[in-house]
Amino acid sequence: MSDLSLNAKLDRALGKMDAVMGLQEDQSKTLRELSERVAKVEAGVTETKEIVDAWTTAKTSFRFIKWALGIAGAIIGIVFAVKGGVSK
Repeated sequence: MSDLSLNAKLDRALGKMDAVMGLQEDQSKTLRELSERVAKVEAGVTETKEIVDAWTTAKTSFRFIKWALGIAGAIIGIVFAVKGGVSK
């Protein structure tokens, strides 16, 4: 093998290596961008989950208040009926 063909092969190998390194840098950049997008999506999901949890808590609280007011109204109605019935 001559030095010329060895040098040519080394030059081709270095060219291929440069191409591979360029591709790797592009893929690393793309991966970083995707990681940033995933982080934003995760933050959005967390915020949405917090909103859903707060809404569920509010609905449960309102249902309890509605139930408690119904019971209180019934008790007041019974008290007035008993007092009205006894005084007549």
